[in-house]
Amino acid sequence: MEYSLPLDILQEFSESELAILTGDPTGVLIDWERYGYARQSADSTIDTYLWGVYDVPFTENPIYPLIKKLSVDLTICILYEIAYKDSAVPNAIVWRRIYAYKMLKDIRDGFITIVDTVHTENPPPTILSNKTDKNRIFNEQVMDSFFDEA
Repeated sequence: MEYSLPLDILQEFSESELAILTGDPTGVLIDWERYGYARQSADSTIDTYLWGVYDVPFTENPIYPLIKKLSVDLTICILYEIAYKDSAVPNAIVWRRIYAYKMLKDIRDGFITIVDTVHTENPPPTILSNKTDKNRIFNEQVMDSFFDEA
């Protein structure tokens, strides 16, 4: 399911601005394939950050407003990066991307929650160790007792 739609992008840009951003210097034709690539990349980024915390991809309809905003912001950033591949991306777009990634990290880390979402039942493990039984201070039974997993 798409997290944002062309109409959401067109609320921030006119059709001619979007056409220029997608590669038509005359501002007449929007390259929908380029837009689709950018949107799909943005949605994949969202899924990658939130995998293991939420049941992604999100399938609720309508999509959560925060997820839609992140999809729009990241889609715009990707379109700008493609359009400005030979020059510097405007600072406003760089900051938009930084804020989007910070928001995704805050959602992932639990500082921000999305109401009424389905959390995964088996999140990925958060504690990994390279210790073997030979060089552990506590044996497996003692370690399991710390987590009530006897």
